Amino acid sequence: MSRRVLLILNPTSGAGRGGSLREQLLGLSEEILDGAELQLTEAPGHATEIVRREVERFDLIVAVGGDGTVHEVVNGLIDDGRVIHPGVGLGIVHTGTGGDLVKTLQVPRDLRAALERISTAELRPIDVLDVQLAGLGTDETVRRVCINVAGIGMNGQVVKRANEGSKRWGPRATFVGATVRSLAAHRPWPVRLDWIDGGGEAGAWEGPLVSAFVANGQYCGGGMWVGRGGSMEDGLADLTVVPQLSTGRMVLGFPRLFLGTMDRVEGVLRAPIRSLEGISLSGNDVLVELDGELTGRLPAKVDVLPKAMLIA
Repeated sequence: MSRRVLLILNPTSGAGRGGSLREQLLGLSEEILDGAELQLTEAPGHATEIVRREVERFDLIVAVGGDGTVHEVVNGLIDDGRVIHPGVGLGIVHTGTGGDLVKTLQVPRDLRAALERISTAELRPIDVLDVQLAGLGTDETVRRVCINVAGIGMNGQVVKRANEGSKRWGPRATFVGATVRSLAAHRPWPVRLDWIDGGGEAGAWEGPLVSAFVANGQYCGGGMWVGRGGSMEDGLADLTVVPQLSTGRMVLGFPRLFLGTMDRVEGVLRAPIRSLEGISLSGNDVLVELDGELTGRLPAKVDVLPKAMLIA
């Protein structure tokens, strides 16, 4: 192949699975990718630093890890809502725990198959989410790119609990357990959400919020199907708003998160959107997570960047 490829490996992904695959990855990349260069991350955020330092030398940057590693690589390729190097593509080799994004993109889980896809696939443009939000413990504005799903409300508590756990029981059990514990402790603070829908019309919702999902991809949280039927190439995101519900309705509705039918629960709202703004009406912190990483809090603004990134 003629592409110059950089593999960025997170050795701690998948509870150390990523690191254990290093030699196999090197051997297969020599065979399939004409000896792509490999660099290892050393700490959270390091993948973003590597991309920004090395991107000019490569045509394709491959995130080897979980959804968090992909998130970091994407934020190296796009900064302040700008694509830094428009012709550089993203590849994914999944070695993490959840793998929600690769399920949407239909990336093979097998290492050889994933590398063969990267070697032959034509680059195609996909949407990403440009997110501006208040930082944690600060009034400074944080700006990040989200490639999969942005979550508001209880979502932040769920990913915090999930990421602090061992994940030894797998993604579904990890996130279900974290969600159940978060439901027991969560207090739905009142928020206001304003958006522009797919037809250019304004919409709004106000009330005590359990969770809101802004889905570019279809899955999050170990298989929650919050973007059922959505596309990463249509310039829109799928918004699902889960308000404060009775305990019975919440318990009965919970399985619908994994069936893609949460919007059939009375009181739950779903809409295709181009942009969203959210504020807390109580002054209390309403958390925001991006691609499974706790990132900040309301106020927040989310804009779909249509076909902003090339992916293999």
